Amino acid sequence: MMKTMMYLWCLAGLCLAPFARAQQTLTVVSGQVTDAVTGEPLTGATVALKASVGSTQTGADGKFQLSQVPANAILVASFVGYGMEEVAVKGQTNVQIALQPQSALDEVVVVGYGTQQRKDVTGAVASVSAAQLEKQPAASMDMLLQGKASGVQISQSSGAPGGRATIRIRGASSVNAGNEPLLVVDGIPMYNSSKDPGGTSYGTFSATNALASINPNDIQSVEVLKDASATAIYGSRGSNGVLIITTKRGKSGSAQVNYNGYYGWQRPHTKLDLMNGEEHAEFLNDWAGASDLPAPFDNPQAIGQGTDWQDLIFRQAGMTDHQVSISGGTENTRYFISGNYFNQDGIVINSGMERYALRFNIDQQINQRLKFIQSLTFNRTINRSVPIANAGSDNVRSAGERAYTASPTATLFDEDDAYTTNWYGISKPESPVNSLLTTRNRLEGDNLLGNMGLEYTIAEGLTAKSSIGVNLMNRANEEFYPGETTYIGGLFGGLGILANRRITNILNENVVTYRTSFADRHRLEATGGFTWQTETNRSSSTQPTGFPNDLLGTDAIGGTTGTPVIDSDLSDWSIASFLARVNYQFNDRLLATATIRADGSSKFAKGNQWGYFPSVALGYRLSEEDFIKNTGVWDDLKIRGSYGVTGNQEIGNYQSLARLVTDLLYIFDNQLINGARQTSLANQTLTWEKSAQWDVGFDMGFWNNRLRLVFDYYKKNTHDLLFTINLPAYSGYRTALYNTGQLENRGVEIELSADLFQNDFTWSVQGNYAYNRAKMVSLGRSGSTSLFLGYAPGVNLSYIYEGIFHNDAEIAAQSYQTGVQPGDIRYKDVNNDGQFNADDRGIVGNPQPKHIFGLNNQLAYKGLSLGIFLQGELGREGNRISRLFDPSEVASNKAHELVNRWSPDNPNGTLPRAGVGNWLSSTYLLQDMSYIKLRNVQLGYQVPGRIVGIRSLQVYLSGQNLVTFTRDGFFGYDPDGGNGYPTASTVLLGLNIGF
Repeated sequence: MMKTMMYLWCLAGLCLAPFARAQQTLTVVSGQVTDAVTGEPLTGATVALKASVGSTQTGADGKFQLSQVPANAILVASFVGYGMEEVAVKGQTNVQIALQPQSALDEVVVVGYGTQQRKDVTGAVASVSAAQLEKQPAASMDMLLQGKASGVQISQSSGAPGGRATIRIRGASSVNAGNEPLLVVDGIPMYNSSKDPGGTSYGTFSATNALASINPNDIQSVEVLKDASATAIYGSRGSNGVLIITTKRGKSGSAQVNYNGYYGWQRPHTKLDLMNGEEHAEFLNDWAGASDLPAPFDNPQAIGQGTDWQDLIFRQAGMTDHQVSISGGTENTRYFISGNYFNQDGIVINSGMERYALRFNIDQQINQRLKFIQSLTFNRTINRSVPIANAGSDNVRSAGERAYTASPTATLFDEDDAYTTNWYGISKPESPVNSLLTTRNRLEGDNLLGNMGLEYTIAEGLTAKSSIGVNLMNRANEEFYPGETTYIGGLFGGLGILANRRITNILNENVVTYRTSFADRHRLEATGGFTWQTETNRSSSTQPTGFPNDLLGTDAIGGTTGTPVIDSDLSDWSIASFLARVNYQFNDRLLATATIRADGSSKFAKGNQWGYFPSVALGYRLSEEDFIKNTGVWDDLKIRGSYGVTGNQEIGNYQSLARLVTDLLYIFDNQLINGARQTSLANQTLTWEKSAQWDVGFDMGFWNNRLRLVFDYYKKNTHDLLFTINLPAYSGYRTALYNTGQLENRGVEIELSADLFQNDFTWSVQGNYAYNRAKMVSLGRSGSTSLFLGYAPGVNLSYIYEGIFHNDAEIAAQSYQTGVQPGDIRYKDVNNDGQFNADDRGIVGNPQPKHIFGLNNQLAYKGLSLGIFLQGELGREGNRISRLFDPSEVASNKAHELVNRWSPDNPNGTLPRAGVGNWLSSTYLLQDMSYIKLRNVQLGYQVPGRIVGIRSLQVYLSGQNLVTFTRDGFFGYDPDGGNGYPTASTVLLGLNIGF
């Protein structure tokens, strides 16, 4: 199916492309392209022959040369950030072209189902251009976007290659439904949710990142739609914000070939400060003494440093990326074709990712009225994963935990040169290294994403566009835990899985747009349309056990002796929508936008399937008024406000229905019969989760827009939360999904950019800042014990840690904690009732940062360029790794801090004693997760002049995730990533060549 679809798609595009043109050779024309304001030469400007394929790009001195130029030809010059200029040759052999700098206000912004100039936008929309994206090589688009737009928080749950990132726009809008923004890639809506087939019952492998399958080198721009005015056009899927990703397209002119490539070196960003062999042996002896057990080590000093398991499990690793693209065309046909190969070895042994990607975008003007548009990409990804989290009562442990919990008193090999699998305190023996090397997880994915359509001009200003899009995904997962080398595999005599998932997503959109102006002061744009999207998801898996040996793994499941767990699944959903939007402008001053969308979703019960999502926005461009112009201060001054309602339907399929499973056997007539049982209650009232949001803001530009400021204040109230509530026991069910509760997000966003220098030496700065606070306004009928009125989701009830008891006098001075001894933990009597119990827990933690920000500096002097990008979060709190700070257990190594624990030999120690008797979950583990990170530093050099056969040549050296500044006392691999798979610091050496 996928191969047939791809063949037909390419055939349709190729049949429409012309293959011949008349050539006319007359003379050679040379010249120079300069900035009309400063007179400086423009490097990389495009100079093309109008109505022809002939084109070239200027060199470092702004000069160009074109051959085969007719005497009556017209040259068309263009450059990013400048207006286009047409110059008649008139028989000249030397032509000077001056381009006018384009105001940021004239920037074209992609919005839902259309485009607008920046000056006309009434909603909260942030843009990240190709020029910004290209200054930071990355494996996936989400990492490029991090810190580039205000109000957008991106965090890595894992540093694994291709690992999924979490994206939040203006905070989390839901508790149980999805919180990821809607992604619109070349017009196709999708979510950054894992489409991987299921793993074993103990699977803990990283969910792959949907964005990692999109080649970031192909991206032209990313628009972030944040307020309801901007997102209401996407209705039921807009409450979490929208990311519109637009890929590159061809331009008129001769073919241009570009190569971009780099090779990189990765290393773990940091190591945890853990006990060495001698220190851990002393801790184990102290613990044994507190537990009235004999000391396991006679001479801890003889162990010395012991084994550093982090050095054995983590490694330096390489990564490489190669991209070749061809673009060009005529006035009627334009194309962009690219191929990409990406390969990243993971910094954890036996992990990595490969990606192969092809893209073919074409625009064909069939005649004066009809245009064909196609975007098509195919990619294949291969992930080699390792566990990133614990599962199955710790029968499977993450790669990170194997590195930091294994005792340094143990050696890699025992006296028989076999891998060591056992040491003091371990309850589930396996070699941390060999278990990772021999566990197999290979996830292969094929993805065809395409959209093609026809756009017809019915009359002047009136166009109709109809398109069909497909998103076809095939995933195959293979897992194998050997019986000889893994603990979980040993329990089952080898444990494996073979799983497949096939997803077919089809989209049809039909949109009509009318643009007109009248009376010289009024401009009107109206858009209306109907869309339909459906997805079918089919999966199957088998989980065999009892392998005859570990050599063939899942290649020999026919010989397994255990009873396999076999499963299959089929589900689908569909959504139909009507949409309308009107943009009105009066005299380039007053702006108004009104939008409404009606969505009907199969995910809800009949009678509640349709939802209606309106919005309205107003803007006033004060800078067009004479009393503002006369001040000479503002080049742009616009105030705007919006209000609207958006929805959220991101729940599982069939949630409103009573669902059955066939997983039980019943006895009838002394025979085992397969039976079905109901697992959920029907809820015919289940409906949309809705977010009502208002936003007020202003845009300012000063000094020829060299200084620009954007400000927004918003409040978003999500009601009828899709909430999993607890049911009474007599119902026969534990939980059900209902609409109840209310969540509020409010905050401030600021974007500030400045062009500080604009001559030979240029320096531009872009900064953004966001503050967001979330709180539960109502719990409704949820009955939740983990959510609290007035607090953000994710806070905890916890005991308050107040240090330790150092001696008997301190114990005698209080009465509410009994049965304690020196070295035990002192907890706070929160309610001051003289007793210590569960009522002394307090609401603690701050799961969301109070402040997020990014600061990007771009400096250049002639051919030399330097980019420095900082990003950070402040005010978020989280827990340290419990096992490393819990002195009551011995199955793990400990943080080096616990060297300063209380003991009879160290009565002034400040941390709890080994074998502490009153360990509870408390603020002892709570820490500040604030950080400022040097995300990227890139030094580049553009080779001046032109080399034979080469249009442009740039080399660069880039460093990513180089330094992280944290609060004193922070303990972890990275406050921005998980501890199951550490993040990496990377140095890249790259080359960009244009032919």
